[in-house]
Amino acid sequence: MIRRLRAAAAPAAAAALLACGDIGAPLRTETYEWRLMDAGNSASFHWARGELPVRFWAQDIYDLETHTRAAIETWKAAFLYREFDGIMVEDSADADVIVRAGFPDGGGILQARITECEALTELDLDMEAHTLTLPIHVFVSPRFDPDLPETKACFGVAMIHEVGHSIGIFRHSPDPGDIMYFSPEVTGTSERDRQTAEVLYHSEVNVTTGRGGTP
Repeated sequence: MIRRLRAAAAPAAAAALLACGDIGAPLRTETYEWRLMDAGNSASFHWARGELPVRFWAQDIYDLETHTRAAIETWKAAFLYREFDGIMVEDSADADVIVRAGFPDGGGILQARITECEALTELDLDMEAHTLTLPIHVFVSPRFDPDLPETKACFGVAMIHEVGHSIGIFRHSPDPGDIMYFSPEVTGTSERDRQTAEVLYHSEVNVTTGRGGTP
């Protein structure tokens, strides 16, 4: 069964089948669940080394390219050994992750809304075959004037959150102190966010994009 899954957040202010070997990976103890659970199936994903850098494209509106680039750098900094890398590309046809303004029709399984903006990540994920069809789609939408400083700040935080989903954190943290909380109250990644990402990238996964590459 193929299900189109959507993971969303609206901040206030703001794979290979085997993962990388755990040799040299630091011990991390403060983590939350990143696997997506649905009807008894679980989906765990991270980008394989051979798939890096992940290619992002952003629509030329609301300064989304700048916000996306900053979010990529934020998550790159979470890793000690460059387990994740991402770049911006000029053509959406070349992208693994596409960022657009507005919202698609329909709801999502992890949506939330807060004051200044809202955002949503859509995954074309087959839970039974454990395959993720690219590209991943990210949507960001203002709830007030997009030129307000508060709304611009919200876009920045929203993109950090959504890029977090794009790198493989398919769940929301239960702690409002984490950027991956469904409605984050922070403006950057927490120690728990960073540890979760590191553990994910040194764990076995069961979802592949079909692009292949060395774990």
